This record gives sequence, C-alpha cells and structure tokens, in this order.
Amino acid sequence: MRCLVVQTAFLGDVILTVPLLDLLRHDPRISRTFVVAAPPGAGFLEEQGVADRVITYDKRGSDAGVRGMARVIGELRRLSADVALVPHRSFRSAFLSFAARARRRVGFDVSGGRLLLTELVPYPGGVHEVERVAALAETLGVVLPGRRLPFALTVPDGQTEALAAALAGRGVDAGRSRLVVAPGSRWATKQWLPERFARAARLLADELSADVVVVGTAEEADVGALVTRQAGSVATDLTGELPLGQLLALVSGAGLVLSNDSAVTHVAAGFGVPIVTVFGPTVPAQGFAPYSDVSAVVETPLDCRPCGRHGSDHCPIGTLECMKGVSVEDVVSRALDLVRKEPANA
Repeated sequence: MRCLVVQTAFLGDVILTVPLLDLLRHDPRISRTFVVAAPPGAGFLEEQGVADRVITYDKRGSDAGVRGMARVIGELRRLSADVALVPHRSFRSAFLSFAARARRRVGFDVSGGRLLLTELVPYPGGVHEVERVAALAETLGVVLPGRRLPFALTVPDGQTEALAAALAGRGVDAGRSRLVVAPGSRWATKQWLPERFARAARLLADELSADVVVVGTAEEADVGALVTRQAGSVATDLTGELPLGQLLALVSGAGLVLSNDSAVTHVAAGFGVPIVTVFGPTVPAQGFAPYSDVSAVVETPLDCRPCGRHGSDHCPIGTLECMKGVSVEDVVSRALDLVRKEPANA
C-alpha cells in the first residue's frame, strides 16, 4: 500500500505528525510513505527521514496560485498513492488528496473539505494532537500502542558541529549548560510579556549556572532582541540566525527550554528536554501541550479561555489578562521543580 500524508499546516503541526509517519514507516502493509508539506515543515521532514519522499508545496511563495497548485498535483499523481491521510483540516489539503487520485482519502469529520474525503474520523476534544493524528492510521489496520506514542526527533547529520561553530563565533561555550528561551509566536496574543521572559531567564540562569540563548524566526527578531537586552550579559540573541537543523541541535542539548505555545515547545518534547510552556489564549485541553513527561504548562485560569483554536493579533476583550496573569515567580518555580525532579527510575 502506497500512502500519502497531506500536512501543509504550520511547523508545529508538522512536528506533531512525526509519530504518525513513524507508525506508517514501520508497518509492513505500507510499502511507501509520501508527505506533502509547506516549508519549513517539508525541509524538517526531509531531514528527519520519516518518509520515502517529501513534496514541498510552497503555498504562500513559489507555488501560490493555480499554476503552483497544478505543479504539486502533477507530482502527487506521479506517486500513484493508494490512500491519503489528511491530518490538516483545511479544504485545500482535502482537495490535494482528491486531486492526487488516491482511492481512499481519510481525514477528520471537522475538515473543511470533508465532502472530498471517502472516510471520516472523529476529531475528539481533550485528546493530544499527536494521538488524534496517529489515529488516522488505524483506518489502515495499523495498531497503536496502548500507552504514550513514541515521539523522538533526531538532529540532522553535521548540525551539531555547525551549531558549535556558530556558538563559538558568538562567544558561547558549547560545553556549558544552556537555557533556551523562545519568546516569539506567530500570534501576538500567544506571546508572554518580553520583560517577564527576560527576568525569568536571568533568575534561572543564576540558579542553574547556565547560559541563556534566545531563539526564534527572523520575524521575531524584535522581541528576541528586547528579551536579550533586558536579560543582560547572560543572554545571547540568535533569533533568526539559526537554520532549522542547528535549532534542533541547540534544543537537543539544552538543560531547559522556556517557550510560548509554539513550535519550539514541540521540538523540546521530541528530544525529551525539560520544557516550560506559557499558555494564554489557548489551553492544553485543545491538544497542543508538550507531548512529554518532562514538561510543565503555566497558565492563568480564566472563563474567557480559550478564545479560539489559535491565538490572534489582538485580545478579543482587550485585556490580555491570560498572559499578564502569568507571573515570573510561577514560571521560575515550575522550571526549577521540573529540572530538579528525580528521574522515575532513580
């Protein structure tokens, strides 16, 4: 059976698809596994080696418009997939599975393109996205383990060495303990206050004798620079400077990660690195908390939460109390409890 997975969502969503792809790759009934994804998720999956082929669909760039979609559809048809699994819930993703001429097209019952799918799977609340997405494989006869699904990322070849060189060029000792701070987010309302990130980073760096490395996308350069400046001499700003492979290497070797609800949270979970995540407009019950036993979520309980599936550019009621209510002391306390907790088999 030749299986196509259509996942053209944000990087964080793509990362949470890795356990599904691992299940497919190791099932004897699946002869070939293909994925279509948008950048940078396509590059990430290519380096993780979780599929026989990854098709890049740059839907907001070089493949925007009808001509770009036609190019991608042509590539998908040449794969001759028997079945398509569609974790992404957009109409466009369902249409790609239909246009690829996959005989079976399996997606969620809340998909915007569900009329183009041949089989619908319930999208339950209160279940982690990793497990919801992996459940699509059950329609192919794949048996899921009755415990937490394996979720393990790898650092691409050569990226650890490239990171060491990049850190050395910025005067950071690669051998020292590192606190990785990711203060940005695609959505403004999902960003904890920069001055609180900075204060938490200073306190944790002192307690853990660690260097602070601030990361994020090029679009998050302003908030990264602000956090770094306010954190002081313990912090180095690498926002927008690290290729994805080097970011994976950085997070994999961290002693602790402090992040908003963003892709970096899922990277840390995939490496089993202790991660503290600040949640604001979204809530863990929606299924996007760190999929890890060495994680903690800090949040403010409010009746207005969640205010949507994602964050937004503006607080709907104008207060942003979900973020303002998260104190530095709460974050630092949870972080220290997490890194000092005795291993379960100790």
